[in-house]
Amino acid sequence: MGEVSETSLPGVGVRYEIATTDGRQVGVVVHQTGRRDLVVYDTEDPDSVCESLELTEDEAHTLGELLGGSRLLERMHDTIHQVEDLVISWVRIEPSSPVAGHTLAEAALRARTGAGVVALVAEGGSIPVPGGSTRLTPGDTAVLVGVAGAVERATALLAPS
Repeated sequence: MGEVSETSLPGVGVRYEIATTDGRQVGVVVHQTGRRDLVVYDTEDPDSVCESLELTEDEAHTLGELLGGSRLLERMHDTIHQVEDLVISWVRIEPSSPVAGHTLAEAALRARTGAGVVALVAEGGSIPVPGGSTRLTPGDTAVLVGVAGAVERATALLAPS
């Protein structure tokens, strides 16, 4: 498994870098806006970029899936299997949802469905452990946790078909 170095870029985002087995340096700059830059460093000068490709957040996710998915998600998947009845699901909040635009407290998802929202992922960034005053904005993704039936009920509420 390759070692990943992480560097905070104040006002920009975060840069992640790995060295390939043939000694090349490859990096990804994750901007605060959600944009990603895929960069390949010059073999003669590791501080110089010889190739750079700007990716939208969706393009970056697609490329990640093509390359084999996230190790974090793989680890989470392993963890899920250790907790027999636990389900974690990422659900896009649809404009047609009856709770879209409401706060978590107003939506009362946990009381109504039994599933909890443990994070919200928005274009502007993620909200881990959102509070009751956090809005369920159409287009954002809710990370739901609960038993299968509860997560299914919450999904039906957030993303009605």
